[in-house]
Amino acid sequence: MKALVYLGPNTLELRDAPEPVPEADELLVRVEAVGICGSDMHAYHGHDSRRPPP
Repeated sequence: MKALVYLGPNTLELRDAPEPVPEADELLVRVEAVGICGSDMHAYHGHDSRRPPP
């Protein structure tokens, strides 16, 4: 699968990642769509210490 990884302020990298395998008591959810919130942009620009890279 593809993963967009936050590496640091203003830096993203599209990577191949292994398909997740759920444990016996877990489910795998297929994502159909995503969105970007204003707080996501603050983190992307390095203004949110709650979201350290990567």
